[in-house]
Formats: sequence, C-alpha cells, structure tokens
Amino acid sequence: MRLLSLAAGLLALAPAALADLSVDQKVSDFMQLAGLYAKNYGPYELKRDIFGFDLYNVQPWLDQVKASKTDVDFYDICVKYVASLQDSHDEFFVPSTFDAWLHFDGDIYDGKFVIDYLDRGYLPLAKFSFRVGDELVSVDGVPVADLLTKFAPYSVNGSSNAVSRARIAAGTITERYQRWNPRAAEIGVNATIVVKHVPSGVEDTYTVPWDVIGDAVTTAGLLPTPNVKRVGPPVSNRKKLVRRKGVETAEDGSDPYSYLFTGDGGETIPDAPVPEYMNTLVQMQTMAAAEGPNGFTEGSGLSPFGSNLPVFSGAFLGGLKVRLGFLTTDAFLSGTFKNGSKTVGYIRIPTMSPTSTATAQAQFAAEVQFFQQNTDALVVDVMANGGGSLCYAQNLASMLIPGTFRGTMYNIRASLFWQTIFANSITSAKQTNAPGWVVADYQFMLDAVKSALKDNRARTGDLPICSYTSDAGPYFDSKGVLALYSKPIVLLTDNFTLSAAEAFSMFLQDNGRVTIVGTTTDGGGGNVNTFQAGAYSEGSTRITQSVIVRSKPFQVPGFPVMNYYDGVGIYPDVWLDYMTVSNLNTGGADYLQAVMDVLSSLP
Repeated sequence: MRLLSLAAGLLALAPAALADLSVDQKVSDFMQLAGLYAKNYGPYELKRDIFGFDLYNVQPWLDQVKASKTDVDFYDICVKYVASLQDSHDEFFVPSTFDAWLHFDGDIYDGKFVIDYLDRGYLPLAKFSFRVGDELVSVDGVPVADLLTKFAPYSVNGSSNAVSRARIAAGTITERYQRWNPRAAEIGVNATIVVKHVPSGVEDTYTVPWDVIGDAVTTAGLLPTPNVKRVGPPVSNRKKLVRRKGVETAEDGSDPYSYLFTGDGGETIPDAPVPEYMNTLVQMQTMAAAEGPNGFTEGSGLSPFGSNLPVFSGAFLGGLKVRLGFLTTDAFLSGTFKNGSKTVGYIRIPTMSPTSTATAQAQFAAEVQFFQQNTDALVVDVMANGGGSLCYAQNLASMLIPGTFRGTMYNIRASLFWQTIFANSITSAKQTNAPGWVVADYQFMLDAVKSALKDNRARTGDLPICSYTSDAGPYFDSKGVLALYSKPIVLLTDNFTLSAAEAFSMFLQDNGRVTIVGTTTDGGGGNVNTFQAGAYSEGSTRITQSVIVRSKPFQVPGFPVMNYYDGVGIYPDVWLDYMTVSNLNTGGADYLQAVMDVLSSLP
C-alpha cells in the first residue's frame, strides 16, 4: 500500500534538543487544544459512551504534559489525546515537513505485514533480494506487531476502524511523516529490517538507508511568556516588509485565480461559480481525508484513496468492456461484463471530490441511463474512496434510488462560531439578492444554534445540508430526462470507504437499494474545520463539528442500535475481505469470483 508520495531528497538526521517550551506554556497550549474539542467536537457523547473516552477528563493528560521532557514529547501527547477519539476526521498536526521513506511499502494481508510495493530503482534486487509477497518481521529489532501498536495513534485518515488503523500503521512503519508522527525523525541513517521470504520461510536481515526530505522539528523555539510586569526595554527584530504593487500573482507569475480544464479529447463542463453567500454551506458539505506530504490530498496523491482502478483490477479489467476511463476528463471507470447469461454494469467512483462536479454528474447520469437500458444488474465500487462533497454523493445516490428520500442531515455542536457564521451568511445572501430559500435555510440554522446554545454543550436538531428541505431526488439530466437505475445493485465497500463515500453508502442502505459486499466502512462522519491549537507550540488540529443522522436506526455488530454511522461505519450485507495473500498474488481473483457469486444469487 503506497501511503505517501515521496520525492528523492538529501539524507538528513535530526539532532537531539532540549525542550524550549516551559511547563506553563505546554499546559496553556494543551488546555487550548482540549478547550477547542470541548467547545466544537460534535460526536462527544458517542465517543464517550461507545469507546469510553471522555475528552473532558484532562487530568491524566496534564500530568503527562507536566512531566514531558522535550517539545517532541509534548507534541506526541497532543497527537495521542486527539487519537483517543478514534475519529478519522480528527488529528493533531505538527508544523513539520520532515518525511523519511525506505522505498518499500506493505499492508496487512491475512493478519501479517506483507510487502506489496518495492522501488527497485532505490532497492536493486542484487542487494535487496526481498520481493513483493514477502513478510516484514521486524525493524531495528522491534517486532512488526509491536510497531503496529506503537504507531496506531499516527494512523491519520483511518482512526475510526481498527482494521484501518492497523493498515495505515503498517504504512507508517516504512514511511515516517512528522506532521502526523512527532517522533518520525527519531531514526538512524539506516533501518535494519528482517524479512521472511515466502514460501521458503527463510529470514534474512537487510540494512536499508532512509531517504529523507524536509526539515525535522525538534523544538518549538524559545519564547517568553507574557506577564503583567515587563523587565527591560522591548526588543524588535522585525524585518522591513515590501508589498508588491499591481496585480497579485502566483510564484510562477501566473494568475492565481484562473484555471484551465484539459483532457485528451473529452469534454469538461466548468462548475458554476459559487456565490459568496454559499461558502458556508459548501464548507459544511465537505468531508474528506487529511492532507499528506507536499500538499497532496485525497484523490490526488495520498493512497490508499482515490485510485481510478479497482483494487481487484488484475483479475477484472480483462473482462470489462470499458466505457469510461480512457480520458483524463473521465471521472469514473465504467463498463459492462458478463456474469453467465447476464450483462452487468460496473462503475467505480474513486472520489467524492471530482475535478468538475458538473462533468462528473453528467457522466454518471449518462452511464446510469445506459445501464438502465442495457444491463441486468449494476456493481458500484466505492472501495478506498476517501470522501469529498456530501451533496455530490447525495446527487449520485439520487440516480440509484427511485422517488424521494431523506437527504443529508446534520446535528451541529452549537457554538458562537456557528452563530456568527450563519448570521454573516444571512447578511451576505440578502445583500446579493440570493434566492429566498437560501436566506430561510440560514435563518433556520441560526435559530437552531441559538436555541441549542441555551443548553449545556447541546447539539442542534436535524438540519438539512444540501437543500432547504430534508428531501432528495429524483435526478434529471441537462435535457430534463430522468436518470435512474432501478434494477439490482451490488455496492462494494471496504474499511477505506470513508466520509462522504460512507454517506453515499448510507443513503443506498437506508433505502434498501443495494446488497453491500465487502467490509465495514471506516466510520468517519461530520464536517471538519481546522483550528490553530497552540500559541506557543504552533500545532493545528482538525475537529469534527457535526454528526450525520441516518434516516432509520441501524445496528453494526458489537455496537448498540444507532441513528449514526460515526465511529461504527456502514456494515455490509455480505462480508468479503480483499486483504488476503491469495488476492495479492492473483490480482483479486478470489475476491472477484465471490462478487460474481453474489451477483448470480440476485433475483
């Protein structure tokens, strides 16, 4: 599993450093972090009651903060505090660019760390004779099983699901990214690894050099704590700032506000400009994975999310008559294949953040209309879809659900943040002559927040997010023709089906439209905002401010009956785990055959 995209760089080691933050400064920053979650975190009660973690109980954490010896120790405590929520949308980030990679990756197959990617340009076979399919046993004398436990708090984008945590922790063993893992720079020049060769079972030891880019953070820097009485004259080390005259430009001199849609002969429909008064709703409608190295985000470089190809492509693509997927403007991979005497449609949705929402919805509508006329059943694949726009996901679901259904509904953790932002949105909407429903929708949300603020840490009631009513669907294309698939559907999910992709799965499951095949989805729900989380340490954190409400109660095994999927995920109708050594070796042949068997059993 390629977790992070890493360019070659200079090898650098991080020097040890003593803490520069005082105890009082660390306590102040930690209490700010805890206060941000106390004020804003939407699923607080769920995580307290389901997982037994009460973010209000800060004394044990303060004891650790006061005892911390270095600034890295302090950052690590903050990361682990947030990680205790087991929420895939919530992480504490260190202000660092340091990233180190061994140029091979692995994942958990049949419960073991199996190597599934090798960069032979960096690791030539003559010197490093391990291969894809071999098992990593230990790194620097520490067994992999212990490392998986140690690195679990750093499993960003997969914290809600134990399987996701373990799989991402596996990736962090061979790649250390300090923005997520404060101790990432605590490495030597080389890593000593033990690999068990398969099938012989022979174990060999290798010395693999770390490839390092970026600068490691070892200290937050010296800074006096403000006090009432200042001793001595003020000191200024400010540099003169020069403001460039004329039009603002990007670093390369281009216009930073222009964009160009390109393709290989395909047509892209530009998205309509978003009015300023809609910015609040757009932000609330977005749920996606966190940013990785070099600014990479879900769908554009941070694996395991966003691949246009299915995980079982090695066994599948030869039998797929491809319709979409050849052009760079294609938002999906789609086509048809035979299962016995039946023709089955297939469409992979790699992300809920397409380059152009308008293009993607038009393409999906056209595919649905074709499949309705030419297939007996449809397979929809949202495996390793890291999320994006909730309303885009809702629109896609509306093409698969006959009639109207309950759309995206939030419970928001009430705060003055929301009171202010909704009030400003109302003013903006009125000043720019927005449609009346926009003003009414914001007013409804403002009233709900103000009412909830009268209670102790209350959440609002159900608030519609994608329209001014709770109803969604049906969907008509640009020519006014209904786009609807009404025949049997198999939905493919896995533990990396996340965020808005889970909401898409929820719509289909709650309305009885699909047979879900796969594993439980991750369990990350609710919109996210990023906050600065320490005046002295300069960390930041992403906080889930709301909870998505299902249209009906549902029970995931091992959890109580709930109206939420946050923390528990979407449970499949047919359990099917791709992560086996056999599937790795065959490109997913076993998995694909099991999907075919499910399709054969459909009416």
